[in-house]
Amino acid sequence: MKNVFYIMMISFLTSCAAIHNVPTSQNPNNFIQPNTTSSFVDQNGNFYPDNWLKSYGKPPMNASRRDYSLMKIATENNFQNQLTTYEELRLNNIEKRVKNKKRVIIFVHGIDNDYLFSLKNYNKAKTYMNLNSSTDEIINFYWDGLVNESLFGAAKVWVSATTNSQMAGVFGLRRILNVIHNKDIYLISHSRGASVVLSALVNPSLRGSEIKRAKNAHHVDFTNAEMLKENNNKIYSIMLAPAIGKIDFTTDANQYKTFSTQLKRMHITINNTDYVLGKGKTGFMSRNLIATDFGFKKDLFDELSKNYTFLEETDFTGQDSHEFRKYITNPKFISILKAFKLTK
Repeated sequence: MKNVFYIMMISFLTSCAAIHNVPTSQNPNNFIQPNTTSSFVDQNGNFYPDNWLKSYGKPPMNASRRDYSLMKIATENNFQNQLTTYEELRLNNIEKRVKNKKRVIIFVHGIDNDYLFSLKNYNKAKTYMNLNSSTDEIINFYWDGLVNESLFGAAKVWVSATTNSQMAGVFGLRRILNVIHNKDIYLISHSRGASVVLSALVNPSLRGSEIKRAKNAHHVDFTNAEMLKENNNKIYSIMLAPAIGKIDFTTDANQYKTFSTQLKRMHITINNTDYVLGKGKTGFMSRNLIATDFGFKKDLFDELSKNYTFLEETDFTGQDSHEFRKYITNPKFISILKAFKLTK
């Protein structure tokens, strides 16, 4: 009876209001001079084309994984070739844009962040960095982590955005990484953005039901996703408040995943006073929502470090806020940037 109650409770919470994070602009994938690339993908990692609203319309107000995606609408209205052609052109242009750069810095937000909120945080983080407009390219990456519109909508964001983050990594961020060659790449993520990054680097373990839904409802074949290419990059990951767990590092056979040798360092924050990562520390919600203890428990970091020598950590314990802004304005973030030679 207790399990039935939990299932009913989660079902109720996830039916409450959360909306898709969609662009406010009609050309959301653009270049901003002198050295910024804006990349905006939907829940399955497809890139929003110019004038997207005219062809795809607004998503339903009560967001779900079922009803709205670019590939679903394009395929069911017989203009999927337009979408794939646009994406190929966009990725080719990104490849040309970064060709002569030395460093590429990619920001990835977490769940429950809209475009403007994320942009303000990206811009704030940039104020601490030693950026050269000639040799550095900034990529502001936006994905559909949903946006909470009510108290109960927060639970839906946690549950529904789990798969969104994985698909955004596999089909969005990974495709960007695959057109970059011979660069130093810095992936700076917050919260569930860590899942986007991790999924770009190595395939996530998606539930069979989600793989089936992606293919049958949205015409996106996860099993045919292109793997991360060996492009002679040096990849560095900085994960602030990473809302992921051990499950994100293990295969369906419970073996540790193997990462590309391009991944040189993964530096995370650990904060056992971050209430969100602890999910209240007690109660059924803390046991049934997605694992978030990688950024919460030092013992999990220690366990994973035995297998992954690229792992590093900074202790943020004492900061009780999970907000992106609080993490990037914490002096310890500046210290992390300094360790990667990214500070002014």
